[in-house]
Amino acid sequence: MGAITRNRLFLIGPLLAILLMAAGGCGSNPNVEGAKLDLRNKDYARALENVNKALESEPDNPEALFLKGDVLSEMLPDVLDKRERADYIYAMVGAYRRGLELDPAWPTQVTRRLYGVYLTEFNSGIDTYNQAEQLPGQARVDAFAEAARHFRSATVIFPDSGDAYLNEAAAYFGAGLMGDAIDAYESALSVGLTDREIYIYLAKTYELLAEDWAEDDDRSDHYRKMAATLELGLDQHPDDRELRAMLLNAYVFADQAGQALNFYARELPSEGENKVFLYNYGTLMLQEADYDGAIAMLSRAVSLDSAYVNARFNLGAAYINKAVDIDADYRAVDDSITTQRGQLPAFRISRMEARMRELQQHRRGLFEDAIEHLEMARMLIERQQNLGEVTDVCRALYRAYAQINEGERAEALTQCATSQSGP
Repeated sequence: MGAITRNRLFLIGPLLAILLMAAGGCGSNPNVEGAKLDLRNKDYARALENVNKALESEPDNPEALFLKGDVLSEMLPDVLDKRERADYIYAMVGAYRRGLELDPAWPTQVTRRLYGVYLTEFNSGIDTYNQAEQLPGQARVDAFAEAARHFRSATVIFPDSGDAYLNEAAAYFGAGLMGDAIDAYESALSVGLTDREIYIYLAKTYELLAEDWAEDDDRSDHYRKMAATLELGLDQHPDDRELRAMLLNAYVFADQAGQALNFYARELPSEGENKVFLYNYGTLMLQEADYDGAIAMLSRAVSLDSAYVNARFNLGAAYINKAVDIDADYRAVDDSITTQRGQLPAFRISRMEARMRELQQHRRGLFEDAIEHLEMARMLIERQQNLGEVTDVCRALYRAYAQINEGERAEALTQCATSQSGP
């Protein structure tokens, strides 16, 4: 994203020799012949004037189009203004491509010429980027923007150059132009490139924009674009674990829990022995108040690793939350008995009281299950202090013991539950 691609750099050699195309197909044109002579004499301005006159009368003359590309490429070293240089490159590429459409017999020569200019632009971008890193203030911004223009010119020459797009975006990052960086990544995708790095860096760019954005609606929109980008990336790289992990986070950031849960459900058959996957799946279910689902996934994670502290803690939390729901049902039945005792027949009251006992027993069992896992989490933390803080575990234990009327055990946890750090 912000780091320039250096693994496929090329060293610049001498500018390739002029490729003078032999006349063919359209007959001799005096302006073409004049332009050839001007080019040999290095009178590039006159050569360009002559070849343009030839194209005014014969716009589909491939010899003139190839010659125009050669003239423009020879003029490039003397074009110092960067924006003007980009215009020359666009014109050069346009002439060559149109010539190849009309007469595809010249691809080797044209490719060699384009490759030489591509190398110049790509390596100039590298050099300018490196210089920009050493500059302060606005000079730094301007130099990064100049580097980006070099890389953009390289993509104009060879639109399938993934490195050039990645480097262009990195340069825009250096200039603080994240919107332009996004445009560079999207341009790469629009021409059919599918490098995994493009999806990853584009997604991270949307994430950065979301983190720095003040408005909630805009932030959510960036996270949704992040998720959409990663979905496309996974279509191209279905086995990429980094893309998968980023997508799941993006769903959470974008408040797209439904999509995340669907994604987990699809992946479960192949990830059923992955404890981290099961932990994340169960934790999301816990956040979405699907306590039965959370208990199922987190229990599987714990069965794979009995010392998985985070899974133990969240499993205990899932049992507590489910017990709280049961407690709400218990209180609802109790309230009904209180308000309707004089109106209901005795057998109805008896059934309701039996239901209360059933709920009370179920609730106690859930709290006891929670205690089992929370005590194990506490023991592991105290044994291996690098695993995390114990305070939250003690608070959850305090609550669970209090709910089953284990007052002494709850009281013994008071200091641990109110401390700011673990033991």
